[in-house]
Amino acid sequence: MHYWNHTEIIDEDTVKVDGQSIRFALASAPELDDGGGTSARDFIKNICPVGSSALVDEDDGQTQSYGRILGVVYSNGINLNEQLLKSEFGHIVSGYCSSSEFSNSIWARNYGC
Repeated sequence: MHYWNHTEIIDEDTVKVDGQSIRFALASAPELDDGGGTSARDFIKNICPVGSSALVDEDDGQTQSYGRILGVVYSNGINLNEQLLKSEFGHIVSGYCSSSEFSNSIWARNYGC
């Protein structure tokens, strides 16, 4: 796990910490220009405001997606991946359950892995 500062919200399922783009492993949301994408981004911004610290657990099973690190992001003691799913703004990316190290996590199993 890596602890980083200076979090920036890129979109509905990607944050930037210390210059690194981190894509939420196993959790996705509609794109910003699709229905629900802006709501998902705003939801994440409320949990992890710009300038927050973040703890990133990189996914050892699938490490890169379009140049972004895949992982579970914790901010203010909250698992952002899980909260995105719990909020119903996001959905599980079940196609990666077979390769993600997080697929056996309780939160991932609860949402479809």
